[in-house]
Amino acid sequence: MIQYPAFRTWQAMQKRSNNSIVALAIGAGLAEKEMARSTHTAGVVLAGVAHAERLDVTSTDAQQIFRTATEDMAFLAIPQVVALHIELCVRTVIECQRFPGLIAPHNKDPEWWPVPDLAKTVRFDEPETTADHLMKFCVKLRNTIMHGAGKVDDPLVKVWSRLPQPAKTRWENLAGRPFTYAKVGALPDLRWPEVMATLAVTKESAGEINARIGQLLTREQWAQVIAYDYRDGSQHGRRRFNSMTPGRTLLDENNKRRPGQERALQRLQGHATTYYRPLGMTLDELRAGRAAIR
Repeated sequence: MIQYPAFRTWQAMQKRSNNSIVALAIGAGLAEKEMARSTHTAGVVLAGVAHAERLDVTSTDAQQIFRTATEDMAFLAIPQVVALHIELCVRTVIECQRFPGLIAPHNKDPEWWPVPDLAKTVRFDEPETTADHLMKFCVKLRNTIMHGAGKVDDPLVKVWSRLPQPAKTRWENLAGRPFTYAKVGALPDLRWPEVMATLAVTKESAGEINARIGQLLTREQWAQVIAYDYRDGSQHGRRRFNSMTPGRTLLDENNKRRPGQERALQRLQGHATTYYRPLGMTLDELRAGRAAIR
């Protein structure tokens, strides 16, 4: 599947975030094991580890702290994961606005989109999928954590209860259980499985958004996407993109030397081959795409 530039960037950011979350969970697990083998204070056991001196408790108490750390982490990680996905949607909408008719315009700042409008826009008039329904739940859960001290409220319960059964089943398969809470006004039971479920939902949603765009863009538009991606992808991209430096000299069918394509076009072709190979863009298509945005 061809990856739209915003999707490729999001994927790299999500991978880093995912690895960071896993690393923190592993660190907490290792620390818990160290505490279980010692009777010293946590600061002594973890001597040399940055900030360990702040944990002035017994190893038994520290063991409990590290045991619950991954549970507490869910309340931090889920908002981060959802925020990354919202950023993907915003960047995607902004990029798609380059092509008139692809995105319905609004009268606000181009980079400011209410999340419900954003979710509807990146569906591109397609029916709601299971991932779309679950993203609504994840966004509501994120908002509850961020703005409601993490406590379950009636709107969150309503969003969960109104999920179509396939969406509930999918969440339960990912997390190993349904959304769990004791009562409205109390904290929900969020743990490591809920973090993994949220990561999976955002990944599925992003994949669907990417696929929808891929079906909507014409080859001419894809050529422009590639040109934009190459031009704006680095601090040197724009200068190289506009360069008129001739490329390497070639030999024609009569064995005579002739100038090659512009070096900028050669680099653009290399970029297309690296990131957009399945499209099989021709040199003429890339040349036209470059010319359209210069």
